[in-house]
Amino acid sequence: MEPLLKDEEEKLVVAPDNKLVPTKKHKAKKEKPPFKWDRNVIITIILAIFILWFFGKNIVQPFYMGFKYYDQVHGEKETDSGEEVTNNEEDIAINSSLVTNTYNKIYIDNCINTDFIRNKIYSNTLVNNLNNIEKTTILLNYYNYNYNYNNLGHDTFTITLDELNNLGIFIFNDSSFILASSGVYGNYQLTYDEVNNNFTVTLFAPVTCLPTINRSITKATTLNDELYIYETVNNTNYKWTFKKGNDNNYYFVSITPE
Repeated sequence: MEPLLKDEEEKLVVAPDNKLVPTKKHKAKKEKPPFKWDRNVIITIILAIFILWFFGKNIVQPFYMGFKYYDQVHGEKETDSGEEVTNNEEDIAINSSLVTNTYNKIYIDNCINTDFIRNKIYSNTLVNNLNNIEKTTILLNYYNYNYNYNNLGHDTFTITLDELNNLGIFIFNDSSFILASSGVYGNYQLTYDEVNNNFTVTLFAPVTCLPTINRSITKATTLNDELYIYETVNNTNYKWTFKKGNDNNYYFVSITPE
């Protein structure tokens, strides 16, 4: 069998005028050789990958990271309204009314607090980790300490539902967890009066105090809309975080060990 494509040799033919005319030689069409992974190709690919990696790591990434963290590096930025917002904590006096009043919202007393409240507060607690009973107990502690005599609280007192709801907003910026029903909250027995919308509160074992804890504020700072109060409790450092609400009231967010 003859190949489909073959070379034709140049031949002499006789033209009509009896002259010899050479014919053209036709070459067979050559196919391209298959691609081969030779040494040069592999070296070229490796060099291309290295150049792309070097360009991305040393030019593109530093530019992106510098743009992303520009505000943190420079320490301050401006808001859309033109107001300057600082990223540095500012010290405030630890005996100021702001620090004292805010710090006392989460009242830790030896006589009217229960063990589970104290243990929960001083165990890296975010406000979301406090359940409804614990939050309500803290409200009752605050009310009993601030609105009763001798800073030790009453054995029995009354509080209206509105007062309890207002305290929820004041301390936690939330009152949805407060229940209009009777129940036991820590060291408190609450009896709800549906007619008058108030509670009769009885303190269990009022003269039984827990072991003394030594608490002292060591530093207080502000950053944008947050207030930080640093305290030492029995030789351990803790950081309290409070956040400013719409009414400029600081409510509790978290307490974390330092």
